[in-house]
Order: sequence, then C-alpha cells, then structure tokens
Amino acid sequence: MERDLAVSTEWVRELIKADEPLFFIELRHAGDADFTLRKVRGALLLTDDEARRHLPEIPDGRTVVICCATPGDEPALELARTLTERGLRACALSGGLKAYLSAGLPVEEVGQGREMTRVRGL
Repeated sequence: MERDLAVSTEWVRELIKADEPLFFIELRHAGDADFTLRKVRGALLLTDDEARRHLPEIPDGRTVVICCATPGDEPALELARTLTERGLRACALSGGLKAYLSAGLPVEEVGQGREMTRVRGL
C-alpha cells in the first residue's frame, strides 16, 4: 500500500503544468527548520513531530503532496497514509525535498534562513 502513496517528481511536474490544485507539506526535523533557506513554493512547513497537530489546516479538494527533508521517505509516507485514511487524496514525493530541488520545481526563500545566515556570518 505504501508504494501506492509514493509519486515521482515528473508526476508532480505534470500536475503543476496542468494547473492541478495541489497542497504541499514539507516535513523537516525540528532543529532543521531554523536553518531553512528555501522551501517548496506555497508549502506548509512542518516539523515531523508537529504534523498531526496541523491536520485541520489541510484543505479538502486538493491533492496533498508531502515532501520530506529528512533522510528516507518514511515520515512522508506515514503522513500520506494518515491523510488518506481521513479521506484526503495524499501522496509522498519519492526522494523527498532533495528530489524536488534536483528536479528544479518551484521554491521560495524562507525568512528565517536569511536571518540565520546573517547571524552566523555566512
């Protein structure tokens, strides 16, 4: 069943081109969120331990694509399974955020990443 929830960057690219209404969730480890420089454009940025608390923020009627910035796709697959059980159409991007960025899909700059690089002198 979990492999049915996994999708490729090409699949996501085709849906973006077709103006399919998508809702992105980007999962990160709690400490990593502070160093974020960019994220999936329009994504709800969550840490893996707070994702379940934010389920009410996920809209109905849109395909939910979960990108995991942590090693492995397991957290994204687990969240996709939970959302599917709640009646939403959800999937996990194979290869996570690394695959998303490598495919050149749309991103946006995140403010706290800019601040952290200034503070650290980078």
